[in-house]
Amino acid sequence: MNDKLSHSIEVDHRRNLVDVRISGTLMPEDVAWVGEEIREAVRSLGPASGQHVTLYDLSGLQAATAASVDMIKETFSNPVVRNLWSRKLAVVASTALIRMQAHRVREARPDLMVFEDREKALEWLLAD
Repeated sequence: MNDKLSHSIEVDHRRNLVDVRISGTLMPEDVAWVGEEIREAVRSLGPASGQHVTLYDLSGLQAATAASVDMIKETFSNPVVRNLWSRKLAVVASTALIRMQAHRVREARPDLMVFEDREKALEWLLAD
């Protein structure tokens, strides 16, 4: 697991969409700072934060440690950040391991939907 983490966050204000792409290997030390960047992106929506939709495209993610997944679950369980939750959340995962880990996060965020295809995830997110 020595693929360096790479990520990007784009905010589409017109569609109220936060688009997060993560690739490489997600380690526990990455979770906090990437999470804070995501929360900052959500805050940039102003009054629309909490009414937005979020796409986590993990199709380039090679691995996420169990500790990283546990930290993500804890973040989603934290009531302090509840007002920043998106109204819909989709994860694109291209490997069985990453899909399984995404399903583990559903314990904290049961409305999370997992997709293998980015376009299908976007279609679901943007449908009312």
